[in-house]
Amino acid sequence: MEALFRRAVGSRLDRRCVERIRQAGIDLQRPLEEAYPRETFYRCVRIVGEELFPELAEDERMVQLGTTFMNSFEQTLIGKALLQGLRFMGPRRALTRMAQNFRTSNNYLKAEVQDLGPGEMRITLWPTSGASGYFEGAVRQALLLIGTPGLAVQRENDDGNRCTFHITWTP
Repeated sequence: MEALFRRAVGSRLDRRCVERIRQAGIDLQRPLEEAYPRETFYRCVRIVGEELFPELAEDERMVQLGTTFMNSFEQTLIGKALLQGLRFMGPRRALTRMAQNFRTSNNYLKAEVQDLGPGEMRITLWPTSGASGYFEGAVRQALLLIGTPGLAVQRENDDGNRCTFHITWTP
């Protein structure tokens, strides 16, 4: 919550957007609560996407927002340290670590990783509440930031609640 709404996009949100987010359940004028219901969070993420990237289709807004989040995260002290560690680990271990981070970042997101061989993995996330693009953008950008060569991220089996990403790179 803090990383997205305060750091990544906070300075780009105008009064109208902040009010729409407040009406959707998150008051950015007050200290953030420790937890919000999953649907409240995703509703507010969609509002931010609409406000910041109105020219894009909804799914592409979410991809762009996930990318924006990761670029901002890289600028934080924790983000710099984490991404440096992931660079050292390489894409395979980085993806395994990302799945663990998704599972611990909130009280509802679950993640599963499958190792498919050299330069190939699959990661499944649920429940995504229709915001699979957000996670696609974040995962792709994180892997790009750590210098993953020949990266390709394909979304598979996205039913709006559960999505799978097939990720390949040059080993």
